[in-house]
Amino acid sequence: MLKLLGLVMLVFSKIGLFTLGGGLAVIALVQQETLARGWLTQKEFLDILSVAQVTPGAIGVNAATFTGWRTAVNAGGGLPWAFATSLAASLAVMAASVIGVAIAGTWFERNRSKPWLVAVFAVLRPVVAGAIFAVGVNLVLGEFGAEGENGALCIYDIGKLRIAPLPAILCLFAFVVTLTKRFSPVWALALAAVAGLVF
Repeated sequence: MLKLLGLVMLVFSKIGLFTLGGGLAVIALVQQETLARGWLTQKEFLDILSVAQVTPGAIGVNAATFTGWRTAVNAGGGLPWAFATSLAASLAVMAASVIGVAIAGTWFERNRSKPWLVAVFAVLRPVVAGAIFAVGVNLVLGEFGAEGENGALCIYDIGKLRIAPLPAILCLFAFVVTLTKRFSPVWALALAAVAGLVF
């Protein structure tokens, strides 16, 4: 378990260091790293993402916390190991951001209008948007049954789609009302949770 704890810290330090674009961009790397290493299944990742969305706090940190916990439990660790692993994942994913802001925050504010820095961020924005979009597509396909070898390959396994009516209706409803009616995603999540309990 000690080796797993160190590996979790290393992986989430890397995620925190190389993620640009906030919490949703973190999710792309968390999904790739945890599913590829066999720490989580696609269903467990979807559950963690759902809980991370409705729990107070930053989604990236919440996802790291819950992922650390579930990884330790899946490896056979007890409550102390689960707590230690979730704490290690949370601190590791935050460390790079906190250190980066402390060291480079003032420098960035002074130089943010420089042409070369503007050019860098002009390239980074679409890359981050693409990564977030890829996660969204993978999660939707994974929810409807197209799951590849490690759960992160859903886009290549569309032939296995098994569209269940209730998830499809809820997904379409949430998309339409959130897009057109300024309907809060919080209410969409709450309604989905109630539907899950009822059905």
